[in-house]
Amino acid sequence: MTRILATTLAALLVGGIASAQTPGPFGGFKHDRSCPIEITANALEVRQAESLAVFSGDVVAGQCTLRLTADVIEVRYSEEGSNDSETGAINNLQANGNVFLTNGSETAQGAWAEYDVDTGMVRMGGDVVLTQGENVISGETLVINLDVGQGRIEGAGSGRVKTIFTPSQASEGQAGSAEASPTEPVCTPEQEAAAAAAGLKCVPADASN
Repeated sequence: MTRILATTLAALLVGGIASAQTPGPFGGFKHDRSCPIEITANALEVRQAESLAVFSGDVVAGQCTLRLTADVIEVRYSEEGSNDSETGAINNLQANGNVFLTNGSETAQGAWAEYDVDTGMVRMGGDVVLTQGENVISGETLVINLDVGQGRIEGAGSGRVKTIFTPSQASEGQAGSAEASPTEPVCTPEQEAAAAAAGLKCVPADASN
């Protein structure tokens, strides 16, 4: 089926204010939400009375480097823009089914996700898995603030968050070098006393000689 490019909503695909510059633990997800949003899908249903557009079938929503993919994405938008150059703006995206959120090297996946464009907050749930390079964190729910690149992941009920971290190879090499360092030779107390009695300073023999 020919994919549908959401050109009919082009005037609606403008976000809010620009992102802040404060770094955070989820820094790879820091994002400028003032970028336009482009959505492609296999089908599009517009419910004008509800200010709702429903995209279905291999849906991809892109905003600068941020990508949100899902089986279905529901888009809620305002009828009027925030300035004279806009006729409308997206307020919220609700994604369901095989949801993936990516930005650079960081990826989050789950059963559903909600992106509040006005606040820059993303909520994701349903066996969430967050991948940051070779590190993996899994839990039930994930909340990300795209403006500052900070997030929180939690387990469900008595469930716990599981984490797999890959140690730095450089750190391992440094640790191994430190353990392999030989002990420096020293004078015994008897040698020190004998040298002092002769008015000399004891110099320990090099173990390699």
